[in-house]
Amino acid sequence: MEHTEFNTPIEDTAAPTAAPKNEKPSIYEYVDYRAFLSDSLAHIQTRNPKYSATAYVRQAGFGENSRGYFNLIMSGKRNLSSSTILGFAKTLKLNEKETFHFENLVHYNQATTEKEKSLYFERINKNMKGKTSEAFELLRSQYNYFTNWYMVAIRELVSLDSFREDFDYISKKLKNKVSKKEIVEAINDLIKLGLLERNEKGTLVLADQLINFTDSSMNYTVVNALHSQFLDKAKDSLSEDAYENRSASCVVLATDKANFDLIREEIKAFREHILNKYATTTDKVDCVLNLGIQLNHITNIE
Repeated sequence: MEHTEFNTPIEDTAAPTAAPKNEKPSIYEYVDYRAFLSDSLAHIQTRNPKYSATAYVRQAGFGENSRGYFNLIMSGKRNLSSSTILGFAKTLKLNEKETFHFENLVHYNQATTEKEKSLYFERINKNMKGKTSEAFELLRSQYNYFTNWYMVAIRELVSLDSFREDFDYISKKLKNKVSKKEIVEAINDLIKLGLLERNEKGTLVLADQLINFTDSSMNYTVVNALHSQFLDKAKDSLSEDAYENRSASCVVLATDKANFDLIREEIKAFREHILNKYATTTDKVDCVLNLGIQLNHITNIE
């Protein structure tokens, strides 16, 4: 059986579309503002080879002691502030709508919480209506994957022995909690992301055996919504499913706070053990399961 575990940052697979150096980059073709700034600088330098990265950031408002600062921005070690966002917009002669889009893209890329990420994504999505961008379409599909639990479930359903690309079949398998429209959009997004594909007969099949998404501080903003939804599904199972069809347990213990990271590593090893034992060597495949393991402090950390 093929399986899903999350270990890749969402932005990593949404590569921006780089414009030729002799063509002015369009902000709407980018999902990473840093790539846009880099390509815009390269475009300016085709017309003025003496124009430096230092002059670029100084013109945007970084001040006289900003030598080398552009590299810090490109590496993600420094972020843009509200004033420097507007400074770059003015330097690149962006119009009002382009500036609005650029501002929201910067905030989206720099967001540190899932709530912020969602807010700025929705603003970008609204602003992109009527515009065509391959990079953004891919990002939108990725965003959908990490904010709709049923996309993960549908991908796994394809590996079932009994799977049929039939909306009634899929909806029934998902306990009639997903609409036909959502199923259609999910399949289209999964194909666009390369997570599903059609074989020579036109039948849906899995494209890859494993999706990895690391539980890390860099990735949590894009996967929190998915974790939250699966927690809700687990809560629903307590009241909707028979005892023999569910399992729920918890451990509450007093220990040294230094053990937190050690326990987290043991949970990771256990998760990998379950995947390797039951998800890759099973001949019969007739259901999709979700194993949720939570570890959190319930007292203040001092």
